Amino acid sequence: MVDELDGLKDSGKHRARYRASHTLGLLDATLNGSTFGILRYADNRGEPADWRGEVNMEIVLDPPGHVRLPIIDDEIIDRAVAIQPLAAREVRLLTCDTGQHTRGRAAGAEGDEGAREDPGPEPDWEALDKPGNGMRTRRRERQAAEQGEASVE
Repeated sequence: MVDELDGLKDSGKHRARYRASHTLGLLDATLNGSTFGILRYADNRGEPADWRGEVNMEIVLDPPGHVRLPIIDDEIIDRAVAIQPLAAREVRLLTCDTGQHTRGRAAGAEGDEGAREDPGPEPDWEALDKPGNGMRTRRRERQAAEQGEASVE
């Protein structure tokens, strides 16, 4: 997971870069040079509620000789299932990826799917198929014209 986040820091998508950097910073601050840390301490107001419990984070390193699975989501699920017998408490797979959540449940990883944003109405597909007039369209037109000039010579 840490390697995937590290790779996302170089993503072409601004939101993915920001979230990956922010998450890695939170991990680093919580772990403070260790492989274990407490993300949130228990709520001591005396109100019994599962969601007010302590939240621990632990980096579990791959065992020597471990070969990672080619699909990153499958590797994350595999590692969650593998550490369950070693944990002194329930291990939960938290994801906003519906496919990963479904495959995780099928593999025996208990998990929660994060809240989903309403995707809104279906796009007007015909309008999306029409060429635009933005930067990408102008760049493509310029490149096509340059290729046409090069092939004439």
